[in-house]
Amino acid sequence: MTVLAIDSATDILSVALGSGERWSETSIDMGLKHAERVMGLVDSCLSQAGIRREELELVACAKGPGSFTGLRIGMSSTKGIAAGLGIPWIAVPTLDALAWGYDFFDGAVAPIIDGRKGRFYSAVYERGSRVSEWLDLPLAELAGLLDTYPVALVTGPDAEQFRSYASERPGFRVDERGRRPVARALAVLALERLGREGPGSPDEGPLYLRPSEAEESALRREGLPRLGLGGA
Repeated sequence: MTVLAIDSATDILSVALGSGERWSETSIDMGLKHAERVMGLVDSCLSQAGIRREELELVACAKGPGSFTGLRIGMSSTKGIAAGLGIPWIAVPTLDALAWGYDFFDGAVAPIIDGRKGRFYSAVYERGSRVSEWLDLPLAELAGLLDTYPVALVTGPDAEQFRSYASERPGFRVDERGRRPVARALAVLALERLGREGPGSPDEGPLYLRPSEAEESALRREGLPRLGLGGA
């Protein structure tokens, strides 16, 4: 099955296209300018692979957590392509894609994404399976959680921010390849999810672990408590 995957959840925008052992992948690490670049990367990937858009059989995107705007761009682009071609689409949790390929690691794996405001999106994985809820924590609290494991690897686009904590404990490691495109991982996981759960629903939306800034501003004006939107 030929699958196109778009990851726009972080400031690394990546697109992957492939089937079986044949893959084409392209990415841009230039900040959150995804709206003006995503379809250009899709066309570039199609051209590199010598595949027409009409030959696609599945489209995938990052579900979140991640950038509010980036997630909306990726999901709307994916849904639009799928609807135009009449093919299924799948949304894959961003952290699952960032943890993909580390099932060999003998310890905890925690991909992290900078969620701004001093907090980070994360989850804990062991042998390729998620063993925690989705997390939205300050680095110190995440370090405390990982301290319960003898060995822990931090990966993902913002893993480098964990280095000061890693230097204080021999069991902590920071992935030197954490800042890498993961669209191909999204594609592989999307194929697995399609076989296990079927295609995504038209009304499925991004996975947000907190309200947007606009929503938080509205809550403050109304004097309501901050909502917690996380979940397993």
